[in-house]
Amino acid sequence: MHTALPTYLALSALFSQTATAFYPYQPPDASDSRSSSSKARRIPHPSTPDSSRSLTLPLHRVTTPLGLRPRQNAYNIVNSADPKQENSVAIDQDGGDLSYMVAVTFGDSKEEYHLLLDSAASNTWVMGQDCTSAACGIHNTFGKGDSSTLTTQTDPFNITYGTGSVSGLLASDTLHIGPLSPTVTFGLATTVSQEFRSYPMDGILGIGRGTSSSSSLIDALSSSNMLDSKLYGIHLSRNTNTNANNFADGELNLGATNPSRFTGSINYIPTTPSTQDSFWEIPLDTASWDNTPIPLPNPQKQRTAILDTGTSYILIPPSDAQALHTSIPHATTRSSPNGEIFYVPCDTNATLSFTFNNIAYNISTVDWRGGKVESEDGLCRSNIVGRAAFGEARWLVGDVFLKNVYSVFDFGEGGRVGFGVLRAEGEGEGGQSQSIVTATATATGAGAESTVAVVGSGTPTVLGVPSTTTAAGGAGSASQDQSGAQGGVFIPWSILLVAFSTISLYI
Repeated sequence: MHTALPTYLALSALFSQTATAFYPYQPPDASDSRSSSSKARRIPHPSTPDSSRSLTLPLHRVTTPLGLRPRQNAYNIVNSADPKQENSVAIDQDGGDLSYMVAVTFGDSKEEYHLLLDSAASNTWVMGQDCTSAACGIHNTFGKGDSSTLTTQTDPFNITYGTGSVSGLLASDTLHIGPLSPTVTFGLATTVSQEFRSYPMDGILGIGRGTSSSSSLIDALSSSNMLDSKLYGIHLSRNTNTNANNFADGELNLGATNPSRFTGSINYIPTTPSTQDSFWEIPLDTASWDNTPIPLPNPQKQRTAILDTGTSYILIPPSDAQALHTSIPHATTRSSPNGEIFYVPCDTNATLSFTFNNIAYNISTVDWRGGKVESEDGLCRSNIVGRAAFGEARWLVGDVFLKNVYSVFDFGEGGRVGFGVLRAEGEGEGGQSQSIVTATATATGAGAESTVAVVGSGTPTVLGVPSTTTAAGGAGSASQDQSGAQGGVFIPWSILLVAFSTISLYI
């Protein structure tokens, strides 16, 4: 049992940590044949870090014809439609499926702030009015002049992101998120490193599991009896600059799932014990190409997946990444000199799937296969990066996967993560458009007695019937049945970026 710290000490401990890192920059070969037109406005790039410690990924800004609204700062945001379900809020994005944000206001301020939605962090902060950093000069900032109910404290906060950092003072105010308005303590940043110039978010909204000594936004909502259940559901949108039917329909459902977003039942998997309480970490059964399991090195090690909305890609240990890419059917792959970035034929249509608790979820090819590399004839980058973010058996699974499922993060029963199969085209309600996929597989329909679960492109994968037995090698019990299948979303996109996560993305 943990002894509770005094409130000010607990909050200071929460906001004084080396938590996250990101290394986005423009590599020499970042030209992408599928990138946006010359009309696209490019975000300023940070200076190039030491290549020996960097993740070499391209960063492009794209033209986004639907849903764009000019902001008062230097960025544009692709806005999703307001959800129909109560206690829900739209999840907006940057136009490239890279960073997903929620618009909030504070106190009696009318200014809107877009905060990065981060399921792997429990702390929240926003750029402050007193910030003199260059990044703050091109973002929306918050301070005393904006809200008469803002209370600032003398306690400092400091978060280091490896390539960047944020520091300032703690503050408290009412945070308005959708129809809900809890009082929260958050960081008011007075110093922000230059890396934040490359991102449209004005801060970070932590929706992680929190810690034993400090509370999160979800804790505040729950303790104020604003939620029916202590959980939230997430549907991430896709966006494209080449398709008129953009699907600006991302949403965050607080306190309840949205059945109109998925078919069948939610497949719940208990979380594993984690060295960091804020992680949503679950056992990974297998990874497969075209229904054939990938032979990973050291198979006796149980792989786990850390689900993180704040990470754009999938980051896995280098040896696992090598095994995964060399197993692509009929493909010749090679890696970058540092061994982190892999290249695959642009015409490959191999179906990648992850299996959790006996249910396989496909990842659409357009999500795991990145943009074409002009200097590499016929090769595209893979959005699966060879980097051991948290050891040799833990995979950091970000938006590349999460776009393909309806995900549920449940604080009850010791913590569990659930996945729902996205509804096929035309089904359900909610959001601007339910036509979020182009079906290439036949959906079995909601409520059908089936263990078929396919998310993304390809054909259904039939697995063993899940039960209440231990899931994936002793992680705990889970019960569900699963139904439905959906096809792939054939929407090309050319942006690659590692967004924020609450772990270090460099060694």
